[in-house]
Amino acid sequence: MTGMEDQRTPPLREHQAGGEAVYTRPAGRSVPVQHDDLAAGYAALREAAALVDLSHRTVLRLSGKKAVELLNSVLTNQVPEGAHLGVYALLLNPKGRIQTDLRLLKGDEDVLIDVEPDGAAAAKELLGRYTPFYRVGVEDLSETDAPWGVLGLYGPRAGDLLDGPELAEHETAGRTVGAATVLVAGVSVPVPGYDLLGPADALSAARKHLAGRGAVSCAGFVAYETARIEAGIPRFGSDITPDNFPAEAGILERAVSFEKGCYPGQETVARMHYRGHPNRLLRRLIADGPSPKPGAPIVQNAKQVGRITSVAPLPVNGQTLALGYLSRNADAQDELRAGDAMLGFLP
Repeated sequence: MTGMEDQRTPPLREHQAGGEAVYTRPAGRSVPVQHDDLAAGYAALREAAALVDLSHRTVLRLSGKKAVELLNSVLTNQVPEGAHLGVYALLLNPKGRIQTDLRLLKGDEDVLIDVEPDGAAAAKELLGRYTPFYRVGVEDLSETDAPWGVLGLYGPRAGDLLDGPELAEHETAGRTVGAATVLVAGVSVPVPGYDLLGPADALSAARKHLAGRGAVSCAGFVAYETARIEAGIPRFGSDITPDNFPAEAGILERAVSFEKGCYPGQETVARMHYRGHPNRLLRRLIADGPSPKPGAPIVQNAKQVGRITSVAPLPVNGQTLALGYLSRNADAQDELRAGDAMLGFLP
């Protein structure tokens, strides 16, 4: 075990005892990934309202009057001016490669950064380079005595259970859920709904309240990952790594503004967008045959033309779905294989 791994139990685990969940450790943190009825959890995401514990994610707080100014100088996307409007964005190195993706959310006074654990160290290091010049503080709320986490509430009935509010993607509002006060953020992908952010005790209370109102608590990370891969949403650490450019991952529309001021790596991103084409693209795939493993090479005519990055843990309509990078030189009309599985493209 490396020194960077975090052995702490996720804040909500105490409310999932009794044999319902098995835990895995993506990026060194335990998250629930398997429940007694996985299919019911996935169905709830699509048809009702489901709770998903995302407390493996890291939540950073930026404090200071120039926090937004700092972020606009380094992020690929423009921070909206509205008091409670956030944005999805990237931090790049000077060569334009992705160091991490992140979600920026605004609380009443501070700015929150929600990031995958694989990207947390890069986010802290890159933002920390600029904080002295802007007099901005960065605090990891996930490592405090009352660690913050993220609880997802997704599905077509999510709004009913929260009695609103109607929020745009990344827009936030303070909300009392049962006896707990949390920050609620609008979510559009991979499944519409809300993310609740706050200390562990508050999220545990909110979870109990929402489950009491009918939210399905067995969705778990497996169901969420399946929905994510089905929607073609890349996850940093799996489908996006520091080797990737934004255009390769298919996230330019969501994560990059071509009208904002300068940021590290901007020249490469603009040049690739306006003058060139990425050498590979992330594609949604269907695997017919034995399920390939993440990292498996994609082969065409005995030559590697790509790589599988994520495989959906649950079948969708009887099909195994995956994400993977495919070379622009690959022939989309010719046979593609990963291991013993034949690959097709998800429409």
